[in-house]
Amino acid sequence: MFDDQRTQLLATLDETHDKYCRAEELDWPSLYFHLKSLEAARAQDFERFAEYSYAMLVAWKMQRTGGGPRMCEFGSYRSSLQSVWATAMQLREKTPSGLDVSDWSKLKEVFYGIDCMVLPPKIVGDSKVMAHLLPNLVPPVDGGHTLEFLFADATPPHGIENGWAILEQMLKELFYPVLQSPLFQSKAEEWLSSSPRCRWDTSLLKIVDNLVWELAEAK
Repeated sequence: MFDDQRTQLLATLDETHDKYCRAEELDWPSLYFHLKSLEAARAQDFERFAEYSYAMLVAWKMQRTGGGPRMCEFGSYRSSLQSVWATAMQLREKTPSGLDVSDWSKLKEVFYGIDCMVLPPKIVGDSKVMAHLLPNLVPPVDGGHTLEFLFADATPPHGIENGWAILEQMLKELFYPVLQSPLFQSKAEEWLSSSPRCRWDTSLLKIVDNLVWELAEAK
């Protein structure tokens, strides 16, 4: 699955990346809490990560008063994050190509354990937290871009089982295969070493997410 999307993405790497970087929204709160969440995860600082990632979710529009997604209160979110923290830390140094059956089970455990949303979509909220906690393994999923680009339907799946099934499918059949492409690897190395560097190119999977975002915008 996703053969057409992979082909399109890899065939337009420079063009799509250039467009994304030229049009990148300088939403300073979103960028600030994105970088601070990544920094706290690298330091394995639970308290700082809980605070910054909660603020990141708000900045990334996961709390919309009057309708739309709605987040849990902070205490509930922090408790759920604490329940999977040790498991997540075991995955911090893993790479997509090095994941074994046990690692996939742990990744699923983290997805199931995080509780950040009162209203759906769980896959969107959870993936955003995991993208900062485990940026080498999980990209952020956006209903209006990622799901629309891959499934021609921006409606997030309901239920934790469906959410995990979709995330696992996207990882195995789109994101990880793109990462393994020699062409993408060459381009990503070039982009990450360029000056000035695109502010949102903060990991290889985030770069793929940026490309997906731009391709979905162009639809």
